[in-house]
Amino acid sequence: MRPVDKGESPYETIKEYEEALPYLEEKLGLYCSYCEMPIKHAPEVEHIVSKSRGGDLTDWSNLILGCKYCNSRKLAATTPHNKNDYLWPDDDNTAIAYLYTNGFPMVNKDILNELDPTELHFKKAQNTYDMIKLGNVPQKRDKDKRFPQRNMAYHKALISLKNWQNTKDAPETYQNDMKEQIIMTATAEGFFSVWMTVFYDEPEILNALIASFPGTKRSCYDESGKIRKVL
Repeated sequence: MRPVDKGESPYETIKEYEEALPYLEEKLGLYCSYCEMPIKHAPEVEHIVSKSRGGDLTDWSNLILGCKYCNSRKLAATTPHNKNDYLWPDDDNTAIAYLYTNGFPMVNKDILNELDPTELHFKKAQNTYDMIKLGNVPQKRDKDKRFPQRNMAYHKALISLKNWQNTKDAPETYQNDMKEQIIMTATAEGFFSVWMTVFYDEPEILNALIASFPGTKRSCYDESGKIRKVL
């Protein structure tokens, strides 16, 4: 789950929370802040603390971008009292909290418990995972598109990695063209963490991905683009 930095509030007051949408788009790009899927149709302003459970309607700190699949599953699960029972991409290092093995998201239990033996962060990560059903594999009549689109991004990332590795002995201009093509494909397909996992041993691409997805929290990654093992 991509950790993001929204920055300071770009407005003093707004009347309706929908007015925050263009600001969120500019800061974070059109990607779901939970599943990382590109939002190509109707981006939704998501309330971290649910608006029907006491969450502020327009405060910048309570708003994030969500896709309809994550938003509809989250529903009104969060309150001012249980917010800290979850991990949030704009507050926590969610990059270290989840694995994307073969493109499929899982809670990174071993690392989380190594960093926090109390298991508190593991429980928070699991709560977020369960709340939005991040690992959902759709069955019949389930219109959830996150799984197939993530899988498609994973296979495109594998092909892109092969093509990139084939440029190692090519002229620098060719390598630059290939890097540009990879970044164009990655930003179009979304699922930032899938691309970061596939290109784990390619620091040049990792850093280009971090720079190309708007709002990615740079402090969660080291100089080679690897995820920092900090909570």
